[in-house]
Amino acid sequence: MAAGNGKTKPERNGGKIIVTAHCDVVWKAAGVRIARRKGKKEYIGNLDNMVCAAEVFRSVMPRVRDRKTKFYFTTAEETTMAGAKAVMKREGRALYIPIDVTTGAKTSDVNVEWLHNVDRSALKRALSRIRRLKISYRNGHHDETMVYGKKYPTFSLNLPIRGEVHGKARVSFYKARRFGRGVAEILRRVRLNYDAICGNQ
Repeated sequence: MAAGNGKTKPERNGGKIIVTAHCDVVWKAAGVRIARRKGKKEYIGNLDNMVCAAEVFRSVMPRVRDRKTKFYFTTAEETTMAGAKAVMKREGRALYIPIDVTTGAKTSDVNVEWLHNVDRSALKRALSRIRRLKISYRNGHHDETMVYGKKYPTFSLNLPIRGEVHGKARVSFYKARRFGRGVAEILRRVRLNYDAICGNQ
């Protein structure tokens, strides 16, 4: 948008959003299956982070039409965080949002964790406008925000599961789908309120 003095004003809420989902697993616990329990489908197994990676493909990416939001599937989250470090080196200044699982806030649809360099109040205000989506704010196990938060604004969006993160866990197929669709709506709200959430970052 051009200003009257011939200079270009920065695009409002135009910063990059980088969404990451790690694809590596703890191999001794690897394996996911779909089972029926009381007539409902469930994912059972080591859900960290295969279920979230699947939902990013299935429910999030098809709904996001924002040219300044990019998606990466990273490696080494369980060890050196090399994938997150490589993404951050490539993309530089941005808002980073890892997608992962959590055993916290089990009754929520989405759990927001590990806020760094963001305005918590602005984020909560923006997300409170999403109807019929139960969002909690409770830190669980560490994730890629450990890397991104050292320099840039970040928070993670997590699918609440039951059981052990790196063991036998379960979550309903419906809840995973609801989570993915909820993440897409959260990304839309974050874009609309980017400047307030990220401040002067």
